[in-house]
Amino acid sequence: MSIVILVGGPSSQGSAEHRYLVQAFLDRFGDSVAKILTTNPPQRSLLTKVKRTLKRGQYRERVARALYKKPYGPDPSELQSNLFPEDAPEQMPGGDRVVCVDSHNSADCELLLQQLKPKVIVVYGTAIIREHIFSQASIVTLNMHTGLSPYYRGDSTLFWPVYFNDPEHLGVTVHKIAANVDGGDIVYTGKVTYEPGDSEAALFAKGVKIGSELYLQAVQEALDNTIVYHPQDLSIGQEFRWIHRTVAAEKKVLEMLDKWSKKPT
Repeated sequence: MSIVILVGGPSSQGSAEHRYLVQAFLDRFGDSVAKILTTNPPQRSLLTKVKRTLKRGQYRERVARALYKKPYGPDPSELQSNLFPEDAPEQMPGGDRVVCVDSHNSADCELLLQQLKPKVIVVYGTAIIREHIFSQASIVTLNMHTGLSPYYRGDSTLFWPVYFNDPEHLGVTVHKIAANVDGGDIVYTGKVTYEPGDSEAALFAKGVKIGSELYLQAVQEALDNTIVYHPQDLSIGQEFRWIHRTVAAEKKVLEMLDKWSKKPT
């Protein structure tokens, strides 16, 4: 077996984008995909949740988010319909190859990788992967970042180019996993092109589709020993966290998308 996939999401079944990528790898590599490792979000007690809330602060933004009553991130149902126009899977593809671990950085995940001895580890949509995990691949551990590195790194990176009126930097990146977030050597980048009427979900779906194709190519080249890496210049661009994506920022992005849709082509 050559490939192990580490995939995130709100549950062990992932979201539409995670299931799309996993299915693409199963279609391309078949039995060479040894395992698909998923995880469930950590279950925290009410007391722990209260302590975390008090520590993080951001009270005004939390009130604004509660009043806004819209989902954080691209609309899930719209994203799913863009990725799966028909017969969207409700479960993670892969059957008995899907294994839910405590976390992707946990001891049980590390032990499983030591047993599987993958040549390539494929990462998408997880928490930050630590070195004791990404070093388990004999060739390389790769990640697909739905943003154009090094310009937009971190969270919501097909959102921020819209916010900054920067359509030229809508894109996706396939890169080597490194200790710094989205900072590993680049294998491929792909351009996401805005079309009038595109929502954030439509742009994100385009990024997932384009990125998945590039990801398949990168993994094949890694297995063929023809992969080429390009160092990033991390002195340019920005890194974003989820706390930067405020309700005010989301409203501005909706306004920008409306303006873009009215620009003459």
